[in-house]
Amino acid sequence: MRDIDSQTAGFRITGGWPLLLLAVVVTFVDSVGYGVVVPVLPAYAENLGLSDFQIGFLFAMFAIALVIGAVPIGMLSDRFGRKPFILFGMFAMSGAFVFYAFAESYAVLLVARALDGLTAAATWVAAMALVSESFDRDEMGEKMGFLMATSAVGGIAGPLLGGVLSDALGYRAPFYAIAGGCLVAGAFSVFLAEERSGRKRMRLSFKRMLRPVLANRTVLLASFLMVVSTLGLGLLEPTFPLYLEENFSMSPTGIGLIFGVMMLFYGATSPAAGKLSDSLGRKKPIMAGLLATAVLMPFLAVTQIVPVLFILMGAVGVTFALFSTPALPLVTDALPEISAGEDAPAGTVFGLMNLFFSLGFALGPLIGGAIMGWAGLAWALVFCSTIMAVAGVVILILLPNTTQPPG
Repeated sequence: MRDIDSQTAGFRITGGWPLLLLAVVVTFVDSVGYGVVVPVLPAYAENLGLSDFQIGFLFAMFAIALVIGAVPIGMLSDRFGRKPFILFGMFAMSGAFVFYAFAESYAVLLVARALDGLTAAATWVAAMALVSESFDRDEMGEKMGFLMATSAVGGIAGPLLGGVLSDALGYRAPFYAIAGGCLVAGAFSVFLAEERSGRKRMRLSFKRMLRPVLANRTVLLASFLMVVSTLGLGLLEPTFPLYLEENFSMSPTGIGLIFGVMMLFYGATSPAAGKLSDSLGRKKPIMAGLLATAVLMPFLAVTQIVPVLFILMGAVGVTFALFSTPALPLVTDALPEISAGEDAPAGTVFGLMNLFFSLGFALGPLIGGAIMGWAGLAWALVFCSTIMAVAGVVILILLPNTTQPPG
């Protein structure tokens, strides 16, 4: 496999670690951009006189756009290639952050947020599909693990960068920084040369492209795992900070640190979790992660010792990585079956995965907030544990044994 091809076309990024590095860079920029908005935008929106509902809808617009765009973008990338959508993701995201910086009305903020979500769909779907086509099946878990680690590190760095730059240089500074980062990542993406760029593009109707994907049990189970994973994370985000503030008088900094520990361990162990699934098969790590998470979650509402809470959150980050990271190579394992000898619809598959990823994050806060308001955090966590345990049983029964071990 050639890593750098410098023939007549000049410098090109074409496969191997350089291609993975490019995928990591563009997804990292996107993840940091998502996090930058969190500490900065609400206060600015309040200064514009927006209501709590308007601010909530503004934040939801990202997920709405991502859900709407993920599958169509995936199918279009199967037809026209990954590179156009990585370029769109970076350059259009730069434009979205310019809109954020200069917005003086609710309508412009909504446009910026929608464009931000749409470009996230393009970047992630195209990058995942590109990686899935560039590495062998027996190393796919590790490579997808690097992308998940990128998301976690970006999720930690984004809010920190947004807060620091905003405090030091003003509201617009973090948006300028992300817009610039997008332009740099987009400039590097221009040199991407897809190894399969000469293949016959899919000319099937979108309905015929999507039908075998939706009919594949492994893809549906992987999508189910995405919902379970992000529903669990989404459930924690609005409920656990309130619990920490009320029961431990924890400051926003302390709350941020405890969530940072979870994401740090999640990111640090994602490549290892993916590599473990490469050697043992997807099923065993997924089941172990689901059941371990089910056991650990309720203890977050039981312990009264802050250092133990940090340890538990770090452990939860590890167990989440153990079952969520192998879900991505799980769908690549199913691609030969879906394609039946034709070009595999990797974009369509990862578009579906991103759709369910976003749905989980949308449902988690709603369910968690409702249960906590009705019965308290402990029951919200017991509900989450129950979902994890049920998911483990579903995987045990329905995940085909042919997915393990890969190779």
